[in-house]
Amino acid sequence: MATGEVTVVVENIEDEDRSNKKEDENHDTRWGASLQMWKKIFVVSCLFAVAQDPLFLYVPMMKDDIKCLLADRNLKTAALLLRSLTDLFYILNIIFQIYTSAKYRVSVTQNDSKIRFSWKTTIAKMWVFFCSYNNIFIDILAILPLPQVAIFIFFSKMRDLKSLSPKRMAIMNLFVLLQYVPRVLRIYLSCKEFKKTPKEEIKETAIWVKGVLNFFMYILASHVLGAIWYFFAIQRMTICWYDACQKKKGCDTSSFGCHEHNTFRNIKFLNDLCPISPANTTLFDFGIYSTILQSGIPGSTKYFRKISICFWWGLRNLSSLGSNLEPSVDGWENLFAAFISIIGLLLFLYLIGNLQTCMQLNTARRKYHRHEVKVNRKMEKKDNQTELWLSENGIPKNLINDIKQLIMDKVRQELEEDGDADLDYIFSILPPNLQIRIKKYMQHQHHHSQPNIITLSPEKPIPDLHVANPNLPPSTTASRSGALLREPLREEEKQRERET
Repeated sequence: MATGEVTVVVENIEDEDRSNKKEDENHDTRWGASLQMWKKIFVVSCLFAVAQDPLFLYVPMMKDDIKCLLADRNLKTAALLLRSLTDLFYILNIIFQIYTSAKYRVSVTQNDSKIRFSWKTTIAKMWVFFCSYNNIFIDILAILPLPQVAIFIFFSKMRDLKSLSPKRMAIMNLFVLLQYVPRVLRIYLSCKEFKKTPKEEIKETAIWVKGVLNFFMYILASHVLGAIWYFFAIQRMTICWYDACQKKKGCDTSSFGCHEHNTFRNIKFLNDLCPISPANTTLFDFGIYSTILQSGIPGSTKYFRKISICFWWGLRNLSSLGSNLEPSVDGWENLFAAFISIIGLLLFLYLIGNLQTCMQLNTARRKYHRHEVKVNRKMEKKDNQTELWLSENGIPKNLINDIKQLIMDKVRQELEEDGDADLDYIFSILPPNLQIRIKKYMQHQHHHSQPNIITLSPEKPIPDLHVANPNLPPSTTASRSGALLREPLREEEKQRERET
């Protein structure tokens, strides 16, 4: 009686452990789904952040008719609000990464006694923490207010051309361009996280998503290059004004702010020394900026017209790898033209590489689908055979589904590792506690219904659900239409003979 009570208690404990394990697995599944959803949202926010950053480059304006500079306050306010919104996603991602890293450390500490020391495991943990903190560092760099500092500080004194000297403008341009490095790098790393395992790649990421992402990157690069072209054109004109003012006696370099404009200021010499329509390359060559300066776009407040013209310029020259550009002798202008050619070439190579990846992914998808169909067919066959055998060999009805689920989980694991795995003898690969439980129920059935266990008649064979055992004799291997648990049956038969 005491032994029976102990057995019931052990079974209850095992059932409770299984239920707790299922709850943990469900929690991990929900957590993994939430993590994947947040990663996708964050990638979209990163793309939007890079798309709105060029708005800062459209804030400076130039009135060519009165030769003065000013800032577009409405666009400046909108750019600041959008920038604050995108920075909020970066801050949330930093908090999210710190939380997940802390959770990982706690889980490792709790299970540390169960994990044996391994150099591979240790190096893997160090690499995970390094990558995690590396991403946090990139996010911190991405939210630095570089464009605000560059434009609102340097251009706050743009009424004085001395504040826009070549050295100051070089520093300002460096700040403006550096902001894109951590942001573009963060997009690349975020997209790379979706490719950790081929199975996740096959299941979750569609091919059309990759195509849309590649196309959007091309459009985004055109938008950014067009905004930089606009920004550099205004700088090029201020350089011409500064040089002309140096040649004209009595010219005040601090009188170029539109809000302090003097209507009696002499600007005729500026039209003569900085001609736009028509252009005179002998006096001053504006190079690739002549088109936008002649169009009057720098002084317009029609944002759609301004942004669309700059975007078209960037798209056209990016598609042609900058072959249509005719820069002047200015060194920075030639570097910008070379930069456009390099970016266009890199995007083209990136597109070719992704096309090859999509083709390989499509092939892997078909192969994975065939593998899943094959596994499901075998699982369906073994499921029916297992349930029939369990019901005929003493397994309680209230435990048949649980035990069958444990057996089928192990069968699926074997099939996932090898679709052609031999499933004739699976008892040897079952967990030890499950083997003990099955033997116990078989022994109980053996004492009450001996012929049903021992007889292996060809008219009613017991399903063959074992994994091949190399230790069995050839005669046993040849009769694989035998039993699910032939090994424990033979042990029980020998024990019964000894007792007799």
